[in-house]
Amino acid sequence: MFSPKQNVWNMHNKHLPFLTTMKERGNLSKAGSSKNTLHFCLGWEGSPIQYEVGDSVGIYPRHDQKLVEDHLHFLESTGEETVFFQKSSKKSSFREFLTSFANLSDISPKLLQQTALRQSSPMKRGQLLSLLEEESYDLLKEYLQERYLLDFLQEHEEVRFSPQELADLCMPLMPRFYSIASSQKKVGGEIHLAVAPVEYTSPKGLLYKGVCTHYLANLAPLHEPDVRIFIQSSPHFRLPTSPKTPLIMIGPGTGVAPFRAFVQERILQENTGRQWLFFGERNRAFDFFYEEEWLSLEQAGKIRLSLAFSRDQAEKCYVQHRIEEEGKEIFDWLEQGASLYVCGDAKKMAIAVEEALLKVISVHGFGGKEISCPQAKEYLKSLKQQKRYLKDIY
Repeated sequence: MFSPKQNVWNMHNKHLPFLTTMKERGNLSKAGSSKNTLHFCLGWEGSPIQYEVGDSVGIYPRHDQKLVEDHLHFLESTGEETVFFQKSSKKSSFREFLTSFANLSDISPKLLQQTALRQSSPMKRGQLLSLLEEESYDLLKEYLQERYLLDFLQEHEEVRFSPQELADLCMPLMPRFYSIASSQKKVGGEIHLAVAPVEYTSPKGLLYKGVCTHYLANLAPLHEPDVRIFIQSSPHFRLPTSPKTPLIMIGPGTGVAPFRAFVQERILQENTGRQWLFFGERNRAFDFFYEEEWLSLEQAGKIRLSLAFSRDQAEKCYVQHRIEEEGKEIFDWLEQGASLYVCGDAKKMAIAVEEALLKVISVHGFGGKEISCPQAKEYLKSLKQQKRYLKDIY
């Protein structure tokens, strides 16, 4: 039962998302950029949603109606059939199921297995069943990566599924998560996002678009309640308790998003500590996200910037290189109690940044030269234990 003590926003979660409006959609990358990074502003009336800086927002995308129509046409469906989707325990029209609840990109093992069992061709049946064998994991992965759901159904057009059968066999459309780039204390009933649309061509020449980034960039209507969201709390990625604590923030690319929120909130507080942002991208002229904001804050003495634009010179320069260059001061800040934050790519950037930090600590803290310096590793481990070295990487 709903308690009067509960806030309304506590009712909204991944099982009960809230409808927000796309209030603004604009470019963070300038004309001439090799990338296309966008700024989104989602909004609502009243106070149904509350969030803290460091949180992420989960977004359920909707599929392009042309893609939905292509599925309906192939399946010879009107789209008006009622289906029950067990994953969400919801009834809807088949059209709405394909639009808002079905994963049209991936093929479930159950669908592959059922297609094999219904396959009239012994050769096709054998090929599909062999992919499900344990030793065929790599072959199965490659097979699935090269096909969307519709590609698979068309390859096996002799096998037919009813709308309800397909609803039972499809994978659910999962939410995508994005770091929030705003402080609610500053923007009120809005959430700001910095998002790089995903688009790539497969080895077979198929064009793939990220479902959610495509939805946000091209499909979500402006000024209409259409974007389904919920807040993903991030208690592991919070500002220090004391506003006087110095901050070192390392966020190249869209990893800068939560630090925009951090800085917005800290500026509203009095007697805040020093703030130092390390940001990097490809070209300063095209890819300096929120440039005017950062430069204005720097000029006002409210933030220190260290920038790395990898393609503005012959030898590429990344944030980890700037960290090494500024090593002595970074270590001094840490010794003075600074908290250290990293946000962005986990596969390469976060690893390279940690290696640079270990080198900085080794050289400037313990007179060493190698990142394997045991004291440096213990120092960084201690920062983690004190919750002064926090990461939001993906």
